[in-house]
Amino acid sequence: MQPVTDLMQLALQLRAISRDDGSIDAAQVRVIGLDEIRVAAGDKWPRMREHVRTGSHQILSRFVTAEDVVVPAGDGFLVILAEGAPGANQERCRKMREALLSFYLGDESLKSLRPEVTARSLSADGFADLIATSLPGKADELPTQETLLRSDITEARVFSTRDARVVARWICPVRHELVGRRLAYDCEYILDGLHHRQDFLDLDLAILEYAGRRALDPSAGDLAMGFTVHASTLQVRRAREIYFGALASSPAAFRARAMITIAEIERGTPLLSISEWCCTLRTMLAKVCLDFHYADHAITSIGSTGAWAAGFHLPIYSGAQKGARSLRTLEQIRFWSKALRGQGLKFAVNGFREGEFVDEARKAGVEIATSNVLWPFSNEQPRVGCKELEAA
Repeated sequence: MQPVTDLMQLALQLRAISRDDGSIDAAQVRVIGLDEIRVAAGDKWPRMREHVRTGSHQILSRFVTAEDVVVPAGDGFLVILAEGAPGANQERCRKMREALLSFYLGDESLKSLRPEVTARSLSADGFADLIATSLPGKADELPTQETLLRSDITEARVFSTRDARVVARWICPVRHELVGRRLAYDCEYILDGLHHRQDFLDLDLAILEYAGRRALDPSAGDLAMGFTVHASTLQVRRAREIYFGALASSPAAFRARAMITIAEIERGTPLLSISEWCCTLRTMLAKVCLDFHYADHAITSIGSTGAWAAGFHLPIYSGAQKGARSLRTLEQIRFWSKALRGQGLKFAVNGFREGEFVDEARKAGVEIATSNVLWPFSNEQPRVGCKELEAA
């Protein structure tokens, strides 16, 4: 496997095979079921793991050209596809999956494995983020499916760039990734701004309950309190009704001062839907904030929603705030700042890792910031997993 630093450099060198619009095609290959094999293999696991990787790589090599790149990553591979007609890569992914499945079923020791092959069309930034989210935190440890299904709940400190101090605390889900702790529900949303899972109601209810308790706890201090709800919870009518009912039943003293962020709003979400969510939430809470994908430019009319603030999470690639990528991110920040300032909204950005970049972002218009590096999140609460909650 290539060192992590080499993979990150690879992500920045892919423009030579990107399309005219700057996007890159890739097949994300995951191998599901390695956890069980690892336990059964015991001391033989390193040899078994190499057998899976080598055999899978040989199968994938049948479907790539000399210009394609196959990168071992986490519990699978990333196959960067240099060329292909529109829609052709979906067929390539289907054939890769069928070939891998045939290989696993034909080997007694691997027959419990299941391949998952997903076509991706991403920007260079999105691809770099895909690299970062695909690699485990430790070189010899593969992420488990249980880990991918679970989220911790943390208390993030909210920094005001104008006042140069922490002014609020935000109860949010947090994920542990190669780049450290990151505020996120769906670990893949950062790649393309789309929902890859839509089952966060139980986590949202847990966040709401915890935020209510923390807000009324004298030991928590007098900082303003905020919390999140995932956009998919509000998209589904039944989930929305359950959540709004729970919110209305929470202590009035808590709701009178609390702020809520609608997190990970999917690209293409109708403005009317966002406005309706904001309208209902504003009848119960002091302020509503909107969290979009960093590449989403559909923000020119969100002032009509009645939201107080809007923003995004920075690309998660570990070199995101250096060199050319830093300039691209600052350009994005300036675009958002101009659009939001003209509509009377505050501008919030999450995921800073360098104080110097915070200062540059402040000059570009960012007013609210979070950072696990600069203003560390609190210790996590007990994990909430979808499977456990569904079984409860």
